Amino acid sequence: MLDIHNPLIQIKITSAVCSAFAIGTTIYRLIIRWGRLQADDGWAFFSMLTLLIQIAGVFMRIPDPTRLSHLNRVASYYLMATSFYTIIWSARLSILFSIIRVDPSDSRKRLLKLVAVLFSIVCIVLIAQLYWVCEPQPKWKDLPSPQCTLNKQIAICQLVSDVIADSILLVVPLKLLQSIQDMRLRLRLMVIFSTCIVTTVVSLVHAVLILKRGGKKVIIAALVEDCLSLIVCNIPVVFTSALRLRERHRNKTTHQPTLLKFSNPLRNKGTTYSQGDETTLMTWNSTNTPLTLTKPSSVPLNVSESALGLNTIRIDPRLVGTPTNSSMNV
Repeated sequence: MLDIHNPLIQIKITSAVCSAFAIGTTIYRLIIRWGRLQADDGWAFFSMLTLLIQIAGVFMRIPDPTRLSHLNRVASYYLMATSFYTIIWSARLSILFSIIRVDPSDSRKRLLKLVAVLFSIVCIVLIAQLYWVCEPQPKWKDLPSPQCTLNKQIAICQLVSDVIADSILLVVPLKLLQSIQDMRLRLRLMVIFSTCIVTTVVSLVHAVLILKRGGKKVIIAALVEDCLSLIVCNIPVVFTSALRLRERHRNKTTHQPTLLKFSNPLRNKGTTYSQGDETTLMTWNSTNTPLTLTKPSSVPLNVSESALGLNTIRIDPRLVGTPTNSSMNV
């Protein structure tokens, strides 16, 4: 029976549960993006791979650490600590490249690619800082479950870099979203991209625990922060896919067969073309001119029709053939 009060068990449970959600969302993202994968998907995949490495480091910590060699125990800690940075910053790079992918401005794309380079440099510097702080302190390596005592320098650097990076990821999409006319869609996308604030909050908690030397709580906060970062980077793709599936389901349930009727022009000047809940008046001139389909003024155009200019459709009668009193389903 599991002893949930055992710090080692708590760390493993946290890693298993949170990682399952993070890996699940990443796999779903890769499936729906399959065949059109781009850089943002690649960074999400890399973040998932390093999360698997972190899981291996967590489960290398066994109840009887003496069964592992001294080198393996130290390697377990460094796997967890190093992957902490790679998971978070590769997830941020995935969000950044998602914005680059949909941004139509070439100048902004070049600027954002420069920001991506800076993100990579910060990640490398933070990993190097971990080693230059921990290596001069050899005593922690002799503990049964080795864990380096992180100092104020690491906590401050983590917090500052996290706040700046997440602020960039929050502000950058705003310029892109200003061009969207649909207020509901704009608000929805703003909520999606603003989820990066969640990682900032968890990062703040993590930094405070480092300053207070929280022991196992520092590790648990780090695991939660990693998994949330990966989940957040997948939210724009997963949420958009969920909305698309809902719209398809709604269209299927409300679909009705369209009845297209033609009348003899010598007997009737016009007839009605019905499609779903929309009605269009068709008129046919006896001079063999093309048919003109116009929506009555009483029926307002929806956004897509207005944007695409679908208020008038012209049909060549040579393609239609001689009008008859017959009707057919389209």
